[in-house]
Amino acid sequence: MGLSGAGDPEAVGGRREEMAQEIGFDLQRALFTVQEHGAFVRAFHRAEPEGGQCVLGTDALATDVPGQALITYHADCFPVFFLDRVRGVVAAAHAGWRGTLAGVGARTVQAMHLAYGSKPEDLEVLVGPGICRRCYPVGTEVADQFVKRYGRQQRYLTTAGGETHLDLEGAIRLQLEDAGVAVSAIESAGWCTREDERWFSHRGGRSGRFLAAIVAP
Repeated sequence: MGLSGAGDPEAVGGRREEMAQEIGFDLQRALFTVQEHGAFVRAFHRAEPEGGQCVLGTDALATDVPGQALITYHADCFPVFFLDRVRGVVAAAHAGWRGTLAGVGARTVQAMHLAYGSKPEDLEVLVGPGICRRCYPVGTEVADQFVKRYGRQQRYLTTAGGETHLDLEGAIRLQLEDAGVAVSAIESAGWCTREDERWFSHRGGRSGRFLAAIVAP
């Protein structure tokens, strides 16, 4: 689903269109992240709706434009979807270790509040497929940054066989809870992209990208 390095861009475009038809949105109006593994969030508004585009330098998008899709790219990093049913707002974030460390989940919650008045307690969040803790050993230079910023390392760090493993989903959940999202409102797809061969995975040696999409009601 990714165009970067694609051998047949037309085939990628065809697959994207097929996905849009299956889900039920207009691909020409969709917003695509151009990700930097950071925590910048861009919000779009129904008062001044913008058409489909690739949004440069952003790892999270939000919209209240009915029928508009938000699309992120993944191959071990987690897609995180946000829904505010009260105000008809959705958001999508791309969360790798750098973006998670930078607080992309919490910043998306804050951006939805500032842009649309969304309250954290009204949000429903789905954490999509990504690399699980068992498959994600990290060095101390990464682990120490999380501990310094978030503390409570028992929520997202474990040690096994002399290696430290990072539970990215655990860190994402922690920052969402800190931002005011109810624990009961955070759900997980539960798939590991390295262990499950349906997904592309950097760590698993399966090159390519899958797309994640959410559509505003």
